[in-house]
Amino acid sequence: MPVTHALDDIHTVDPLLDGMAGGLSVYLIDAPEPTLIDTGTADSVEAIYDALDAVGIDRDEVEHVLVSHIHLDHAGGAGHLAAELPNATFYIHEYGFDFLTASDDFERLKSSVDRVMGEENAYGEPALLDPDRCRAVEGGDTVDIGDRELELIYAPGHASTHYAVFDPATEGLFTIDSAGMYFEGALRPTTPPPEFDLETMLDTVDRLRAYDPARIFYGHFGPGSRDAVRELDRYERLLPEWVDTVRELRAEHGNDAAAIAGSLGDEWQSFSVELDVEGVLHYLDRE
Repeated sequence: MPVTHALDDIHTVDPLLDGMAGGLSVYLIDAPEPTLIDTGTADSVEAIYDALDAVGIDRDEVEHVLVSHIHLDHAGGAGHLAAELPNATFYIHEYGFDFLTASDDFERLKSSVDRVMGEENAYGEPALLDPDRCRAVEGGDTVDIGDRELELIYAPGHASTHYAVFDPATEGLFTIDSAGMYFEGALRPTTPPPEFDLETMLDTVDRLRAYDPARIFYGHFGPGSRDAVRELDRYERLLPEWVDTVRELRAEHGNDAAAIAGSLGDEWQSFSVELDVEGVLHYLDRE
């Protein structure tokens, strides 16, 4: 099954990104007003429908879909889901709202992804969202899901359109991509182009730590350990190390992201390492 129980009424959905288990997480909260956090890719929607069936939630019962940011591994399924979840409202950061709801900006977003991903784009073909089904948020907003209110926290650094979600009932923090990835049980950086910014990312980690979370829910992949604050501390140390490592290897390999990625040690390897190198190279060009 694509869905596993995570904590209390929270379930993890694995849509098998590019056929790989453990590559991407969508979260389903079985609250009085059922809620999805993220939509996965355009090719993820069948796994989400299967998860709803497995948990016993009808499609017309889903009330809220929180789109953490507009990268198409997290937002690409939104337009398709809207057609099958007729009562759901989609929450998008105001900086990314038009990219998912306005045709010209939507086409620019798809073109940008195609340039970055090239022939390896495994995200499928997204569909435009109806703006009347959406709510623009900015951070500090809350979403009432029937038995508690989720708090949305602006979390840039990975992307300017990113927000995290704090659940007071579980003290769970859905950082998605704003505090790294938890890949095969270890923290790894997630720093794709074109918006990764080290200083902004560190400020976000500090802001998230103030919530003193009990558990982090990552976008890649699943819940972290039971020592969430320690994970945030570790990511705060890891990010400058990562940037310095790429900077040093750039002196040898230039801007060849594949060569840099191939020369990295095992402690940096992940399924997206080459893309994350490219993000650091873009950041270094702006220094």
